[in-house]
Amino acid sequence: MKHILIVDDEPIIRAGLLKLIKQYSETVHVHAVPNGVEAIAEIRRQKPDMVFTDIRMPKMNGLELCKQIAEMNMNIRTVVISGHSDFSYAQQCLSYGVKEYLLKPVTKTDLYPVLDRLLHMDKPPSISISAYGEWLDQAEHAIWSSNMESIRHLLARWKSDGLCGGLKTEQIQQMVEDALKILVKKLNARQLYHFECEPLFDSSASQDEVQDYMEAELIRLCEQLIHWRRGSQKNLFEEAKSYIDEHISDEISLEAVADRVGLAPTYFSYFFKKMTNETFVQYRMKKRIEMAKRLLELPHYKIVDVGMEIGYQNYPHFSKIFKKMTGISPTEYRQMLGIK
Repeated sequence: MKHILIVDDEPIIRAGLLKLIKQYSETVHVHAVPNGVEAIAEIRRQKPDMVFTDIRMPKMNGLELCKQIAEMNMNIRTVVISGHSDFSYAQQCLSYGVKEYLLKPVTKTDLYPVLDRLLHMDKPPSISISAYGEWLDQAEHAIWSSNMESIRHLLARWKSDGLCGGLKTEQIQQMVEDALKILVKKLNARQLYHFECEPLFDSSASQDEVQDYMEAELIRLCEQLIHWRRGSQKNLFEEAKSYIDEHISDEISLEAVADRVGLAPTYFSYFFKKMTNETFVQYRMKKRIEMAKRLLELPHYKIVDVGMEIGYQNYPHFSKIFKKMTGISPTEYRQMLGIK
């Protein structure tokens, strides 16, 4: 008999899901708890085949529950239930093995196909969630750094380190699809380019064809990035300057900007000065003062607020930097413009 656990703090939702699942099959044992803390205790005691969890709950939210379930390595299939406003948040659960999302209110039309898919598929062998997450982080860095050697090494690890060892072809295909979706999401989160997933391969593909597809997609993402950068260091540093300009009021570090454009900090620092004739700190300071001048030209801006607007929380420090860069204080600059 299959065992399903429902985790939701809303009594009406719990009761509705219980009723729908019992109507689906009398051979399914189903019960419910109101929060993630009770769910963890119940999972350890009952070892359910499937968990339906809400996102927003007291004591432990759905994202943390999904993470803890994944770390248990019990091969529990997890389904996230969310409202429209939580859907982007629910997508974060993808890296914790969540395969399905249901939007409230849940109906038979939505629920029963999910039960059909998940209750009648074989459980995959245990996979280390930490190793999976580490591999994805390294793959993202390799692509962003356009490091083909690292990509080849990671592909070899994918095949040999147990990430897909012992899985059936359709399970490997699902892992590859999930991994590529997460990678594209990670790359897009850098907010410099927009990557997209290529159409999925034929569902009848062999294991070798699935692995070849994974390799081709990693290389395609890397080559797409190279194409956008046009192989030019100059274009790469234009990206860096653009990122600095967009975050001029934030305390971003040289290391953070170097990571954004996929270069080692020392290498980035050397070429940034070569391309701009300024150090990273000098360039950022110059841009901040340029922005300060524009704000000081607006009469409704208080002088004390201008420094905070460009990232200097301490007014005396802002005034000192401004005078160092312009030769006059912010007050004198405004007087010069005829603004009192």
